[in-house]
Amino acid sequence: MKSRSLPTIISIIIGVIYHIFLTYYFPNMAFILFSLVSYLAVIVILNYSKAKAIEKYLASLNNINDSLTNLISRDYEKLNKLQTLRETFNSKINKKIIQLSEIWQEESLRGLKERKNLQGLISDVSHQVKTPMTNLKMLQVTLENERISKEEKEQILKSMTGQIEKIDFLLESMIKSSRLEIGLVQLNKTSYFLFDTIAEAISSITVKASKKNIEIFVDCLENYQLAHDKKWTTESLFNILENAVKYSPENTKIEIKVQSWEIYTKIDIIDQGIGISEELFGKIFQRFFRGDNNYIEEGVGIGLYLSREIIERQGGYIKVASSVGEGSTFSIFLPNEL
Repeated sequence: MKSRSLPTIISIIIGVIYHIFLTYYFPNMAFILFSLVSYLAVIVILNYSKAKAIEKYLASLNNINDSLTNLISRDYEKLNKLQTLRETFNSKINKKIIQLSEIWQEESLRGLKERKNLQGLISDVSHQVKTPMTNLKMLQVTLENERISKEEKEQILKSMTGQIEKIDFLLESMIKSSRLEIGLVQLNKTSYFLFDTIAEAISSITVKASKKNIEIFVDCLENYQLAHDKKWTTESLFNILENAVKYSPENTKIEIKVQSWEIYTKIDIIDQGIGISEELFGKIFQRFFRGDNNYIEEGVGIGLYLSREIIERQGGYIKVASSVGEGSTFSIFLPNEL
């Protein structure tokens, strides 16, 4: 049989007392006695309710304390078990704590990933800097030799300048890539004339192209607008165009074709260079990767890596099609919408 609660028992007692006094003893005093007993009963009930409320409050605090303890100790299994509670204040608090733990885990994983990326970048750069630094030391020793001619000294100084420029470019590239990777650079896409962005990228390689008598053709409407980050998209296009000029023979051409698709805008950069073997398609966008046939040209192998990072952070992607000895086509796909 289900036990009665204290307020119910008190109500029954009040009713019995009232009946007895009203019927058998002091009918005239029944109302006064009933009022007095009722007052006392109300006090008892309120104190009882208050005690119950305090008990529930303390239970809630203990529950929250247990949840926070599990969160601090990262015991997520025990924390998730609290989800089985009914929809009470406790369960709502537990849900918030579980959401906090999920955010904590996500931030921890992101921080770990960024730390690994930075460590990998520092390791790669350290490895890359060793070669030009070693060359500089060797050139310095040669330069200190009093027997070399003036012409030889000038040639050595020119070589040293080239090595210093390589280190400078390497460090600048490291800063750009690290800023992109750890989120210090936020790409801001705005509607802008794509032709102007392409023209700005071309302006940075015209001197090198003219030295090799390489012609550049652009097939893009001057008033064609596309949502993109102008500064960083220019950087991406420049890196691909610079590679196209670097690995193309003299008296060739580079074509840039723009096509508007339903979802994406496609930008093809087509050269007549040395080409890339198919097994290297997935590697050329890795940081500091350079193919075996590319060491005849100066470079550190970070341009394509930066280009891919920039395009992907705008919601796009890059594809490559190439055959050795027949040139390459780099296709950039940028979304038409913001």
